[in-house]
Amino acid sequence: MSATTTRERLIDSATHRFAAEGVLGTTLEDVRSDADASVGAVYHHFPDKEALVDAVRERALGDFQAAFAAELERHRDAEEGIRAMVRFLIRWCFANPDAAKLLLEGRPRRVAELNRGFFDRVQAWWQIHAYYGTVRDHDFALVHAIWLGPALELTRQTLAGAVRRPDRSTVRALADAAWAALADNPPPKEAVE
Repeated sequence: MSATTTRERLIDSATHRFAAEGVLGTTLEDVRSDADASVGAVYHHFPDKEALVDAVRERALGDFQAAFAAELERHRDAEEGIRAMVRFLIRWCFANPDAAKLLLEGRPRRVAELNRGFFDRVQAWWQIHAYYGTVRDHDFALVHAIWLGPALELTRQTLAGAVRRPDRSTVRALADAAWAALADNPPPKEAVE
């Protein structure tokens, strides 16, 4: 098999093992065995476990960011986009539970580099709507916390087994709350006077 294929098998195996047994509970031998790779192949691609953990989280974050940005850019309407991305986040996490668990636990070393392009895309979408007055023009860290923070927290709790998986009405409530908090609704005229 090619080196790329072996590397991907190792990352796939590690993603599953780390999510199921924890990073500390998983050995490189566990990953090597699951991936049907040689010891030499493991160390050729990953000099140590930390490098493997980093590669797993980098792939998961890259996959999430690419899918999120592409989905967001499909939505021209601010309300539709805000609501859709709350639903997307929850859907992606439950479709990719191993990757989601690992991302909720930590970030890869290159997170700043990966985030730069991703947040440029998301902020560009946001700024168009802020310019036209459909959404609030807050600092983007605050926007992110309001928009996706509650959905991330519920997803984290669900993946940890602390609460049941959210049903449609719960997801709708999260999307409604995000829109209500981020829509740029001017105060009623009598409140201004």
